[in-house]
Amino acid sequence: MRTTFIFVTVAGLLSAAVPACALNFFELEVYPATTEGQGLHEVENLTTFVAQGRRPNEEEAEGEEPRRHRLLRTTVEYNYGLTDKIDVAAYTDLERLNGDELEYAGSRVRARGGLFEKGRFPLDLGWYIEAEMPHRGESDLELEFRPIVSRDFGRFSIDLNPSFELPTVSEERRTLAFNYGARVYYRLSPNFVPGIEFFGDVGQIRRPEASREQEHYVFPVLYGLLARGLKFVVGPGFGLTRASDPVILRVGIEYEFTVSGGGGGGPTRPTY
Repeated sequence: MRTTFIFVTVAGLLSAAVPACALNFFELEVYPATTEGQGLHEVENLTTFVAQGRRPNEEEAEGEEPRRHRLLRTTVEYNYGLTDKIDVAAYTDLERLNGDELEYAGSRVRARGGLFEKGRFPLDLGWYIEAEMPHRGESDLELEFRPIVSRDFGRFSIDLNPSFELPTVSEERRTLAFNYGARVYYRLSPNFVPGIEFFGDVGQIRRPEASREQEHYVFPVLYGLLARGLKFVVGPGFGLTRASDPVILRVGIEYEFTVSGGGGGGPTRPTY
């Protein structure tokens, strides 16, 4: 009943005709359908840097939007395992334009969960709900919902995160937007997990952007374990369309622990 209520509520919200969002570069993460477990604390920092920005579009050229070359974005996250199947988290987002000071960019809260025990069915299924309060933007509150699908094939794993976004407090009127995240990775060893990730922004579902105006990226990545409970992810991203930034660098660091037992061990799946 609780799972049915979650999906019915989200479906009702997503049916509203409201503004759409673009790809959230503070949230370049792909999640598995499973969570880390009750009582586990995680503190994480994820940073991206636009090493080679795209050619400025009309809004950027006129100063209505910041130019993206050498734009740094960073987010600090605290995550807590509320139950064995539900995690909750809070984020603070910061950004620095080329040559400027680091500035507050917004806050986010989210819940994420798994629907069944891992491996019970051929596909592992989960859900993700987020509320974002951007500091500057076309809306004051944005909601995101992701159904999550995961599958293991021996040492290989696949995670799919289609994403539906909508601003709920805004002056403009648009429709629901569709983004996506996906990854394939290989458990090479307990300490190193190479993979490849994909992110993209299609635009409004009712009125998608032209293919050359969409943003799509591919990220070769390496997940690793530095010490007990201390993990990292690193890798460059490459834009695949004219509207994408040609090169984005990404690095993440995470420490997980329990209050009674210190740092956690290495997971069987990436947690970024």
